[in-house]
Amino acid sequence: MLKTCGSNLQGPSGTFTSQNFPIQYESNSQCVWIITASNLNKSADRIQLCKIHKVSFSSFDTSLSIMPHFCRQVIQINFEEFDLELGYDTLTIGDGGEVGDPKTILQVLTGSFVPDLIVSMTHQMWLHLQSDESVGSIGFKINYKEIDKESCGDPGTPLYGMREGDGFSNGDMLRFECQFGFELIGEKTISCQNNNQWSANIPICICEYCQCYYTLQTD
Repeated sequence: MLKTCGSNLQGPSGTFTSQNFPIQYESNSQCVWIITASNLNKSADRIQLCKIHKVSFSSFDTSLSIMPHFCRQVIQINFEEFDLELGYDTLTIGDGGEVGDPKTILQVLTGSFVPDLIVSMTHQMWLHLQSDESVGSIGFKINYKEIDKESCGDPGTPLYGMREGDGFSNGDMLRFECQFGFELIGEKTISCQNNNQWSANIPICICEYCQCYYTLQTD
């Protein structure tokens, strides 16, 4: 029998989990979450206003595109925990409020590998968990918050690492290096793309000598 779950969530921030977390989620489930920027939930008229308006100035032959302040927020999520049955259970994440629209899909996740952050392009984000009839896994715990439009969010700094750059807007770049004695695994440079996603996860810093030290200690 198909089981359903999920909820409508609003900003400015919060946390939600798959059903039964951290115990195994239900098999044969269809669960949907929709996250909306907090100010937009107060009035349906405000959602309609989140279209760029043209303001004409009579003394000049020009116009200016103005977007209301409450429309300048997008949704960022990051994962505290994530583990789905690889290849069989999926979490699909999309932009906007039209759940399942293939044109709005940002990510389809399975297994245990996830991006550091996922950011919407608009004031809404939807998530759809689909599980099959077999045994599942622990599921997920997700944090969400509102951030400024045209931003990828702060991806953080690697443990035992350093970061150069403090801009998170479209086109900004971050560079990473590791402390002495640690090797950088991953991309040294990542960029904030126009789709509000970082070009890669932040790298990790691995101790170059720890394995040798451990081997000597155990011999």
